[in-house]
Amino acid sequence: MTDLFTWLEMTSVATWVREGESLWAFPTVLTMHTFGLGLLVGAAAVMNLRLLGIGWRAPIGSFRSLFTVMWAGFWLNAITGTLLFMAQAGNRGTSTFFLAKMMFVAVGVASTMLIKRRVFDAPPDTAVPARSLAMVSFIAWTAAITTGRLLAYV
Repeated sequence: MTDLFTWLEMTSVATWVREGESLWAFPTVLTMHTFGLGLLVGAAAVMNLRLLGIGWRAPIGSFRSLFTVMWAGFWLNAITGTLLFMAQAGNRGTSTFFLAKMMFVAVGVASTMLIKRRVFDAPPDTAVPARSLAMVSFIAWTAAITTGRLLAYV
């Protein structure tokens, strides 16, 4: 696996992201990653708060469009995150914090998909209360952000 990480880190794209002096290199990729995170986690937070009872007067159906925003943020983060990973694949690929971050992202995505399926896509008479899923989503995204931020320091 370390051979793959070494190869990724030596690609021209990874070298450009890591060493490029252009604002389009690392600064822009990192900024876009942060923007994608804001879209994804911001929209998830709004939806989770509604599922937890805050803003209960707003019809739950009006939050359906947030899934489009969340997926846009997710794919932006998947692309920019891949570029950031490639730039330091040797360090990131074996980092416990990186692996934990990926686990928390997976739990966050899974909980978001379950919320969509069980709350928004279920027939009205079978929709389930989603407080637990909303809490799991909050915890997972908070943990993903925290471990991702810690990557800069370990």
